Amino acid sequence: MNMPKVSVILPCYNVANYMDAMFESLRNQTMKDIEIICVDDKSTDNTVKKIREFMKSDKRISLYKLAKNHGASYARNYGLKKAKGKYVCFLDPDDFIENDFTEKLYKNITENKSDVAKAKFKVGDKYWQTHEFVKRNYLCFSSEHCSAMYNKKFLLENNILYPEDIITGEDAVFLSNLVLHTKKITTTDDTEYHYVRREKSLDSEKLSHKQVLARIKMLDYKIQTLKDHEFNTYEDKLIFIQRHILNHFCYAVDPKRISESDKNLLFKWFINNRKSFIA
Repeated sequence: MNMPKVSVILPCYNVANYMDAMFESLRNQTMKDIEIICVDDKSTDNTVKKIREFMKSDKRISLYKLAKNHGASYARNYGLKKAKGKYVCFLDPDDFIENDFTEKLYKNITENKSDVAKAKFKVGDKYWQTHEFVKRNYLCFSSEHCSAMYNKKFLLENNILYPEDIITGEDAVFLSNLVLHTKKITTTDDTEYHYVRREKSLDSEKLSHKQVLARIKMLDYKIQTLKDHEFNTYEDKLIFIQRHILNHFCYAVDPKRISESDKNLLFKWFINNRKSFIA
């Protein structure tokens, strides 16, 4: 069997009722030379049963069952180790992609010899703005990690992995590390990743105290990355601070999603770290 050109990695946890659209879009990909790696994070519903049903009709799907629940970061990193493709995508099983997603990104990343190729990111009938910012300066790639294809060798050689000690915001840490190592990120406007916001997802519910602490740890990661990196220009440093730190801080401090005590905790973090924002 030939090695697949692209490995699609799906961290799966209790998504049995939300997987159909993603697997339908993977089944219909115009690029057939892909493998689909499902890493089940010790689901307690019928996720594994559903994946096995998909496997009957698509031999490109493989299933890895973790012995205990580790979180999405561990599952993605595990899938990366198992990936046989030269390029990888980290998708969420409750979203879906355009049928030409892998083909268009593969064409972009190989022809441009990029470390990363990014597609547009759509929520409902609206596009998020990150894609347009990335076109102007790749340092703006601070969210929408699922909308891209990555050179596996580039990730592994630079130890660009998802942090396994936080339960939310791990994708933001991954991207902060990525943009400070990459030499080239390219974009394509002719395919899309479709994000499906569902009830009780980590991105839509009110944040618990534990999740707020995870956000603070995510911001700590970013502050350390800022301190460790020598930027080419002062403008680049400001872009990193704005996109990778301040924007994520403002998102975390949303008064509709956190308690008053947690809001005070986040502002205390900001005051303690304010000197890091000054050149």
